[in-house]
Amino acid sequence: MEEAAAESLQITIRAEDSSMRLDQFLSKKFTYHSRTAWQKEISEGRILLSGKKVKPGIILKEGDQVVYQIDNKTEPPVRTDYKIIFEDEWLVAVDKPGDLPVHPAGIYRKGNLLTLLQESGRFRELYTIHRLDRETSGVILFAKNQKTASKLSGLFSSGNIQKFYITKVWNSFPKSLTAYGILKADPDSKIRKKRKFAPLEKKKFDSKRGLLLETEIESEEEISFTYFRKIQSDLIHDKKDSNASSYVLCKPITGRMHQIRATLYGLGYPLFGDKLYGKEEEVFLEFIEGKEPDLVERLGMKRQALHAYAICFIHPDTNRKIKIRSPIPEDFL
Repeated sequence: MEEAAAESLQITIRAEDSSMRLDQFLSKKFTYHSRTAWQKEISEGRILLSGKKVKPGIILKEGDQVVYQIDNKTEPPVRTDYKIIFEDEWLVAVDKPGDLPVHPAGIYRKGNLLTLLQESGRFRELYTIHRLDRETSGVILFAKNQKTASKLSGLFSSGNIQKFYITKVWNSFPKSLTAYGILKADPDSKIRKKRKFAPLEKKKFDSKRGLLLETEIESEEEISFTYFRKIQSDLIHDKKDSNASSYVLCKPITGRMHQIRATLYGLGYPLFGDKLYGKEEEVFLEFIEGKEPDLVERLGMKRQALHAYAICFIHPDTNRKIKIRSPIPEDFL
């Protein structure tokens, strides 16, 4: 959704979203509310369709304007216990908790890391360089000026910033694994935004450069390349259920949407707590229908077990080698 006014958000319905119920569209596109919660917002008149109050079941048409009149009370609570773990005159690194968006989006106008940092009074200005999902914890960088922001963005886009993640997955993971292949829409899933990882043969992939060699890909497909290594349990002091779960260090070479989660799911190692790529797809469907599935009982955790553990790069202003790490969060243990 894009801002239409200080207290409203709007979106224009595209052809692929037409013929859907309004409540169904909102719950699938904006999952911070369940379908039942969106139905309440519509029924109470905070959702307008082309300027009119409507019922939750109205069918959308291409070109319709959906406007959300925001009630300040509707913004959900978020965690605010972030920590600054590195700072100099050019940039700052923050250890972000799970369940905290990085920047203003959708309903999270105030409950996001960037706004919390800006309102702390500690920084004159901050620029976002990259992002983490709301449920993903760990290291994230912000620049203090436009010039440094541009340099860091260049390092990310050129692959000269190394990122390492730690996940907790179901099943016993091998000692190490290299996953290269294609990410594409999952035709077997009931969830439209879910992606599928399709491995490629080694002879069709240049692992040093991360390039596809012999196989042509469709326009909506993306090359994906990730290194995985199992973390020995004694490093994290986890001695129980060693056969049922594993801690895995992940190093993505390409940077694709849902890359780690979709790849591990496709390989048979779904993340703990992942509603979209977890071991039960029905949990996500129940969630957007307004039900309240027991996430700990069915998925092992309340949030997806993805933690941005470390980031390594050459500082664009000092040329020093920088390595910033975030401790394993307690909910992983």
